[in-house]
Amino acid sequence: MPSIDAAYSRALGEISGANDVFAVRTALSAALALEGMPAAYFLAPLTSDVRLGRVLSSLGNPRIWERHYRNTLHRFDPLPSFALSVSGAFFWLDALDGVALTNRQRRYLKIAGRFGLGRGIGVACYGPQGRSGFLGAAWQRKEKPAVSALQWVNNVGQTSFQRYCQVVRMDDTVPALSNRELEVLSWMCEGKSNSVIAQILDISRSSVDMYVRRLFSKLNVTDRTAACLRGLRLGLALGRDHQALVEQARRREQSNMV
Repeated sequence: MPSIDAAYSRALGEISGANDVFAVRTALSAALALEGMPAAYFLAPLTSDVRLGRVLSSLGNPRIWERHYRNTLHRFDPLPSFALSVSGAFFWLDALDGVALTNRQRRYLKIAGRFGLGRGIGVACYGPQGRSGFLGAAWQRKEKPAVSALQWVNNVGQTSFQRYCQVVRMDDTVPALSNRELEVLSWMCEGKSNSVIAQILDISRSSVDMYVRRLFSKLNVTDRTAACLRGLRLGLALGRDHQALVEQARRREQSNMV
């Protein structure tokens, strides 16, 4: 029977050996599950200015939370900025005790609690050339996490982000997308049409059309499938139909060769 240490080492090895963003996220989820953490989210880039577009990777969280977080809640989440001010991983229920928070930040924490994110372990993750991100892993047990759990989240976060930086190299020229453009791209990668996206986001169809055109221009593509594939490869979106998109691209390449 394999030892616990062997399972943890294997989990880090899976992250280090991941060959694309989708595989990094899959391995990250599996690694966190070893410490009983079923849900997490990752943000990049990590900056003190919340107005800048941040890529959200949601792992195991309710879709309604994802939607509201991308739309407005990201502006009031105090955890990413707090992570910049501390060293290593922290249990945010304790770490934020006594910290001066705005009313909106306190309200965010209450809302997050309704979706299983009221307690968790957070850590700022750092990569080459000043790249940074934030990992927040939900802690749903009644007892506080042991130091070993915090260390594990730190190890998993750093390993995952460094592998992400290797997969998505700086010379890939990751385009700067607004939060709304990131949201539209995410729903595109779910296979939603422009009209359906308009209903989901409660905006006009013409607005969605405009965002899609901007995405095509910024991603340097000419169709939705290519946009989603590039977005997935660069870690700008996490589509649940990843494999279907890959197969579509393969079929298109094969037809072009005929």
